[in-house]
Amino acid sequence: MDRDVLPTTSVKGRVLTRHLVQQSGSLLLHYYVKTAEGPVLVQIPNADYLCFCATSALDTLLSSPGLGPIRTKALALQNFELGSVTALYCQSRQSFRNLTRASVDLGIPLYESDIRPEHRYLIERFIALDVEFTGEFSTSKSNDTLPVFIGERARKLDLDISLKAISLDFECSFDGELYSVGLYGKDGEIPYEKVIMVGEPVDNLMPEVEDYDKQRARDYIEWVADEKSLILQLVAWFADYDPDIIIGWAVVTFDLALLYRRAKKLGISLPIGRGGAELGWKVADKFRPESLSLAGRVVLDGIDWLKAAFYRFDSFSLEFVSRALLEEGKAIHSVENRVDEIADLFHHDKLALAHYNLTDSRLVWDVFNHTQLFEFALERSRLTGLELGRVGGSVAAFNNLYLPHLHRAGFVAPAMATSQGLESPGGYVMDSLPGLYQNIVVLDFKSLYPSIIRTFLIDPKGLVQGLSMPELETVEGFLGGCFSRENPILPELIKTLSEHREKAKLEKNEPLSHAIKIIMNSLYGVLGSRGCVFHDARLASSITLRGHEIMKQTKVWIEECGYQVIYGDTDSTFVWLGSDPLDFNVDTVAKGLVEMINKQWQQKLAETMNIACFLELEYESHYEQFFMPTLRGSIEGSKKRYVGAFTKPDGELKLIFKGMEQVRSDWSPLARRIQEALYYRLFSKQDVTVFLLDVIAELLAGKLDSELVFSKKLRRDICDYTAKSSPHVKAAQIQYSLSGLESLSKKGTRIEYLMTTNGAEPVKYRQANIDYQYYIDKQLGPIADPILTILGESFSNMRSKQLPLI
Repeated sequence: MDRDVLPTTSVKGRVLTRHLVQQSGSLLLHYYVKTAEGPVLVQIPNADYLCFCATSALDTLLSSPGLGPIRTKALALQNFELGSVTALYCQSRQSFRNLTRASVDLGIPLYESDIRPEHRYLIERFIALDVEFTGEFSTSKSNDTLPVFIGERARKLDLDISLKAISLDFECSFDGELYSVGLYGKDGEIPYEKVIMVGEPVDNLMPEVEDYDKQRARDYIEWVADEKSLILQLVAWFADYDPDIIIGWAVVTFDLALLYRRAKKLGISLPIGRGGAELGWKVADKFRPESLSLAGRVVLDGIDWLKAAFYRFDSFSLEFVSRALLEEGKAIHSVENRVDEIADLFHHDKLALAHYNLTDSRLVWDVFNHTQLFEFALERSRLTGLELGRVGGSVAAFNNLYLPHLHRAGFVAPAMATSQGLESPGGYVMDSLPGLYQNIVVLDFKSLYPSIIRTFLIDPKGLVQGLSMPELETVEGFLGGCFSRENPILPELIKTLSEHREKAKLEKNEPLSHAIKIIMNSLYGVLGSRGCVFHDARLASSITLRGHEIMKQTKVWIEECGYQVIYGDTDSTFVWLGSDPLDFNVDTVAKGLVEMINKQWQQKLAETMNIACFLELEYESHYEQFFMPTLRGSIEGSKKRYVGAFTKPDGELKLIFKGMEQVRSDWSPLARRIQEALYYRLFSKQDVTVFLLDVIAELLAGKLDSELVFSKKLRRDICDYTAKSSPHVKAAQIQYSLSGLESLSKKGTRIEYLMTTNGAEPVKYRQANIDYQYYIDKQLGPIADPILTILGESFSNMRSKQLPLI
């Protein structure tokens, strides 16, 4: 490569985006890195596509015509069949495509052919997020501002690099024409506020006729002549402000996709990436996060990252989430009719539109701060080696963690998952003993599946080795699996993650602790997934079936102490200590049980299997009152459904619902409210039947209509539903037909509907009367019967007694 270079030096920073570039017949790795001095483009020349092939099949594969140049290298590595492998290097995309095509045609597996070069370069060096590149600065630049560094070597670092973020939000017409873009961020505690708005400056009006928010809007609005000018001004803004991270709400699938489509329509390029790189998509017209290409800038979508952090909401609309977390919503009168209202504001009150636009951007920022999503995303990337900003990717995260250790142990990954027609069972769920209890304690095994992996040495490499080793050198698993005791990889990774999590807890680093917990718990799921090349039923079953064994034995030991186990689920055991709290101290008994069980497991595993025990039972919670219902229409106890209650320090009774209608979004608000009220009355020994009869009377009088609305999203376009029997689909079809709006037929549309005497009808287009009897029989009856049964009553009997009074 011809270039002028400066003396050898190094670049230390945080990798933002990774790219593979073909240039002048060779491959380069591009890493956009944020350093303490600013962004840098690091180029690694002479890259290769790399995969492996069984040495025994090498000659057959290479004799295939039209392969192009391929370099080979014999390595001291084996596949999982214990055969030797050879590395294959390709210096162009085309030669690599030819190679993979030939391997498929010949039925010769290639190992690790799905690991992209820009990722492999980092993970083989255990580099996840922060890095030091050694090499030379080039005197040429990708543009006037971005330095280019030619890297020769790289090593892992842990750095504290500040990243600059911006929250971005577009407002547009129904047809997608851009009205404005809101930009909000913070530099320390100082807010950054800007709205680029199509239009002309609003004349100064008398202060008394304007509110404060409109007055403020004058200061942060930048006016432009038209939509094209808005896009060009935004491009200039990116070059000037130069953010590392862009956040938003559906920011990829809506905002950036909309910007791309409008710029394309107007014939405008979008060089909003670093170094003048254009916004693009790896797959045409697939506006998804995994398809986005934006060099040097990380994009974080609030919806995706809340889900990645395991937040749960009935709706992930910004309005719903911001009200739930921040107790603040959108700055608009009618959220439901906001498309029409936004258009009206654009034409008649642009200052109010600017305030609305900027408020949306700020709300997203505040949600990220409130939930620590910035920190969570960073820690997740630092732990797994996944690109900063990538959601999902559990299999890729596993590969990133596991492969460099596997290679150093002398193996390459399999080409595909092992399948013997057997699949592992799920977690252990015990038959429950239904009833109303006092003093139920819940004892949880801490990170049960990761602890099983670590204790019983469950490991893909260990399975391959263990199957050919003497029994004394292995630990027995299930379905014929056995695991080598020699240098296991996965148990050591679990150990390291566990130690880091304990350290994070001590340092009160909640984002790191939370990220580690999610990653540790995902390891079993990856091994149980056919999408992972390491999947083997012997691995997954040796985890889940061992969990069954542990739960059953724990139950035996607890009941030998004279207590009754009424339920168990995966890693939790529910123990009834007795009804009279004067006879014992609940905490003392529960902690005593935990100590006894942990000692029993340590002793048992040392004596029977000669292994160290990392199983740890914990005292999770104490329910002063607890209700385990029966299955509907049966005397058998239900599973994964219960209600517990305890008294908070302020004396208030707190209820916890699991699997009940209270926590399910497909029940009406009325049903959920009444269910909570019924259990509160049950546990606080208040009258239940009189309350129910009063509710029914109010319902029939039309006083509770606002609580009868069901709300559910379409999971696909209306035309893709093969049956229209689902109430929300029927309501959606009516709404679409009567409104004539194509947008209301699309996947993701939230349908609000009522059950009427004509069936499900959308709220806005309801024609028939509300079917109150439906709500009595199908909503109130099912939630009331379990409680009434405990009290020796039934819903139908209670209703029959009421009928003469109506």
